[in-house]
Formats: sequence, C-alpha cells, structure tokens
Amino acid sequence: MKFKKIHGMLMGVLSCFLWSTAFAGVKIGFRHLPAPLTFAGLRFTLAGLILIPFCWRRNTLQLLAHHRKLITYVVLLNTAIGYALYYTAMRYVAGATASIIIGTGPLITALMTHFLMEDDRLDKGKLMSILLGMVGIVVIMTTSKPVTAVGRREIFGIILLLTNSALTSYANIKVAEMKGGIDSRFLTSNQMLWGGLILLLAGRIFEGSYSLNLPGEFYLSLIWLAMVSAAAFSMWFMAIQIPGIKVSELNMWKFLIPVLGAIISWIMLPEESPTPIILVGMALVFTSLVMYTINNKRVKKLKEA
Repeated sequence: MKFKKIHGMLMGVLSCFLWSTAFAGVKIGFRHLPAPLTFAGLRFTLAGLILIPFCWRRNTLQLLAHHRKLITYVVLLNTAIGYALYYTAMRYVAGATASIIIGTGPLITALMTHFLMEDDRLDKGKLMSILLGMVGIVVIMTTSKPVTAVGRREIFGIILLLTNSALTSYANIKVAEMKGGIDSRFLTSNQMLWGGLILLLAGRIFEGSYSLNLPGEFYLSLIWLAMVSAAAFSMWFMAIQIPGIKVSELNMWKFLIPVLGAIISWIMLPEESPTPIILVGMALVFTSLVMYTINNKRVKKLKEA
C-alpha cells in the first residue's frame, strides 16, 4: 500500500512537470494558428487518438454506457469547456503569468474537497501551507500589473483561467469518488477524443476554417502538447484512483506548475523574462510545499501513535 501511494505521488509530480511545459507550447502554437478553439481541438483529438491503441476493449460500448456520467463530467469540464476557457485566456495572458494563475488549483481543490468530500478536510497546518503558497503566487502576479500593462483583456484572461481551475478541481473530485471504477487510460482517451471533437466543432462554428499548411514549428508544438495531454492526464487519473491518496494532497504538487511553467516560458519565449520579485514568489511556493509535507507526516504519526 505504501509503495503504491509513493508511486502515485511520483506520477502526480511527473504529470505536473509535463503540464508545466504546455504554457510555452501553446504560446508557440499561437504564432501560427491564432484560433484557440481550433488549436485546442486539434491537440486533444490527436491526444485521444494516440491513446486508443492502449485502451481499446472489446466491451468499449458497454464501458461507455456504464461510465457515461463520469465520462461526460471529464469530457465537458476538463476538456470541452475547461480548455476552451484556457486557450482563449492564453491569447491575453503571458505564458509565465498563466502558469502562475493555474497554480491556484491546489487552493481551489482543497476548498472544494473540504465541503464535498467527508474524508478530505482542511486542518490548520494544511491551510497555512496553502495560504503561504497563495501568497507566493500573489507576489509573482504583482509583477504583471494587469490593469496598467495590458488592460482589461488580461484581467479577463485571468478570470477565465481561474474558472478553468475550478472546473478541473470538480472533475478531479468526481474521478476520485469512483476510485478503481474505470481504467485511467480509457477515461483519458475518451476525455481527449470527445472533448477535442467538441472543440473542433465549436472552432468551426465560431472561428471559421483555417489552412493547416503551417510551419514545422507549429506541428512540433502540437505533437508535444498532444503527448503531454495523453501521458499527464493518464498518470493523474491513475494516481487519484489509488486507495489512500487524497485529491487535495495530490493537488498540492500543482504548486510546482507555476514555478516550472514560468521557468520554461522564460527559456523558450524571448519576450518573457524573470524579475527578482518573481523569484521571491517562487521561493514562497516551494516553502509551502515543504511545510505541507512536514505537516502531513506529523499528522500521520500522531494518528498512528
């Protein structure tokens, strides 16, 4: 049981690392295809197709019917609606800033699980570590100066990203409530494929048609983003279905996303660069993770005593 939990945590950390590369990848893709719904639809449809060989079952139709409620939750909340908001927001928000805003996910998840899941309540130590992480994120956000720098569009983008985090948190809770009920790769493949097709249809309706005669840089970013989605969501859903792993506990590792996402964006996007106050914010985020880990171990020892 202990090994499985450690394995689940490692999968969660690796998922966060993969997700942190997506911000720069999306910004690079937008250089050549500035259509958020179409771009997102291409990414997730491709990701779903990549996973089909790994999750095909003879009783696929029966599984779809049996788990239709859960699949509908993740298709709509995680992909179709969630990533429509995310990709639209990425047109208005810098890659590093977007990664920081998405870093609010652990706080949103912890608050939602406190009210929606009886076995995953906030304690004083967990709340303090989450608040410290949020202070770090706020410190980083102050450097973007959304009102004076880029105006209301960036504020609108930030609101869309926060809404996406709330939808993703709710979808994760629904998956966790059905621990062991569905194969993670099967769930991820359907989430990506059906969600991607919905996004493509929405893109066709609201954005019109786009030529796909695009430079190789675009297709490199598209393939990478599709692989990130296929691998990261599969591992994440697998992790949160492992007995003993709590959703809010695993989601604490999402505090790595703003830090890694910002660093990768600074490396890959010449128009973005760090400032000293951003580095201070990152230090606060890492400190919050250390505090949470120490507090979690202390609480477990007290329970076992």
